[in-house]
Amino acid sequence: MYLASFTFTVTVLPVLLLCYYFIPGKGKNVFLLLCSLLIYGWGNPQRLLYLFAVICYDYSMGLLLERSREKRTLSCFLLGLSAVIQVIALVYVRSFKTGGDHVFPFGFALYSLQGLGYLIGVFRGRHPAAFNFINLSLYMAFFPILYVGPLLNYTEFEEQLSHRQCNITHLGGGLTLFIEGLAEKVVLADTFGYIFRELRQTHQLSLLTAWLTVICFTMYLYFELLGYTEMARGLGLAFGFELPRNFDHPFFTPSITAFMQSYHITLVLWFQTHFRYFLFGDNPGSRWKKYGSVILTWLLIGAWYGQKPQFILWGLAIGLLLTLDQLVLQPLTKRRYVVGMLYTAALLQFAWVLFFVDDLSEVWTIWKAMLGFGSGIADRYGLYYFTSYIALILLGLYIAADLFRNISERFVNTAPGRFLNLWKPLGSGLLLVFCLASMLYGERIAGLWLRL
Repeated sequence: MYLASFTFTVTVLPVLLLCYYFIPGKGKNVFLLLCSLLIYGWGNPQRLLYLFAVICYDYSMGLLLERSREKRTLSCFLLGLSAVIQVIALVYVRSFKTGGDHVFPFGFALYSLQGLGYLIGVFRGRHPAAFNFINLSLYMAFFPILYVGPLLNYTEFEEQLSHRQCNITHLGGGLTLFIEGLAEKVVLADTFGYIFRELRQTHQLSLLTAWLTVICFTMYLYFELLGYTEMARGLGLAFGFELPRNFDHPFFTPSITAFMQSYHITLVLWFQTHFRYFLFGDNPGSRWKKYGSVILTWLLIGAWYGQKPQFILWGLAIGLLLTLDQLVLQPLTKRRYVVGMLYTAALLQFAWVLFFVDDLSEVWTIWKAMLGFGSGIADRYGLYYFTSYIALILLGLYIAADLFRNISERFVNTAPGRFLNLWKPLGSGLLLVFCLASMLYGERIAGLWLRL
């Protein structure tokens, strides 16, 4: 069952929250685990076999690593074996088909990564192995994070399992955040996805159509990921957990490094922390080893997103751009914010093409059109979608960049800001109604933007 579904929002979530707040403290974790398993296995119980296998493996391996802590060679072997097994399992599950009916279980790549991070934490002595099977299971299976994260630190999550507050303040704040994330998913992401699919149907790309296609895909992917992670943070807060931010308004940042530090934060941090440790330990050594580890890390991130060659090349492109940015571009644009912002936006749009093409032969065609060597500057098809959805594009860019954050923060502390804040629950309620309408009517909601 997906978080951004009408059934979950209207029927399942209210029942879960009502039961959760009436259950005594000691039973809340068990209740959350049972609910997580029910939601994850909804409609396809086979998914639970994958999840249960990973949990049992990580639980057992964690205990083995704990007992072999003093035996460095053995513990290194066990951790290396675990990493190899997790990677093989991920590749196998992604590629194996059974009569065309096999479906890659959503969340498998994420909870496998989270489990491996837990084992690395045990190996490095950052936290002891979990002896409580329910605690580790909830850490792996907590339903809000199973879609796109955020990835959790086991130590911080375990502390909240026994010490967390569940009150009306957390409930209200969590539901507000959940509704905002829901709007980002079903209103913005789904509409951008609809426009992107329509634009992909044209075979003659002009400069305008090519850039509009890439921008709509960028907005679709960003709000898809942001929406689910904000919903996860909102649900976590409603149940008493404080989950980390996964995105921090990355658009219009002055460098590629700054963009990637604000985009899919917990995923990038996981690879930077754990994968670089595998390569160089706590000290990366020389500057060239450092940049080599950056490129290798992003190659692995690209492979984690998908096994097709274009994902690998996307990861390589991001790694090379980060290296170029830190070696050459950042010193040149340190005092030229606008220049840095423009080259960051342009270079990343070219990189995103690798993320959505069906095969590599399309890449050069789209890149040529983006450089003005396609079917002219503009065409009727691109002009129609640009003029029809310019309001949505500007709204998406504003939300993604949060250009006026300081003004907004100051306005909240003024008398008009405090007055409007009193009406925030009403605004959240209206936004929820609009989200429910979007879920019911789907792509027909996209037609509303034609009238703005």
